[in-house]
Amino acid sequence: MAEVFGEISTPIEWNGHTYQAVIADPSVQLDLQTGGFLPQSDFAVKVLRAALPTVPVIGQNVRIEGITYLINGLTDKPTSPVIILHVQRS
Repeated sequence: MAEVFGEISTPIEWNGHTYQAVIADPSVQLDLQTGGFLPQSDFAVKVLRAALPTVPVIGQNVRIEGITYLINGLTDKPTSPVIILHVQRS
């Protein structure tokens, strides 16, 4: 798993530190807002569990390539070597 992250990872910033993550293609949904439907996209950001000092919390922010995203979901399966952050642009 570490080799895969070494080859295809992107640096992300969380809690004042930089971590390597694999970022999945966004899923786009239409959200009804005033004035019509607006596209909302979510990304899955996979980070090695061993690299993080603590598990991120929903509501915190991460920065990816200079853009701030809000963590709006978390997949934290205890037996998995990765933690998946579900993020959207904030």
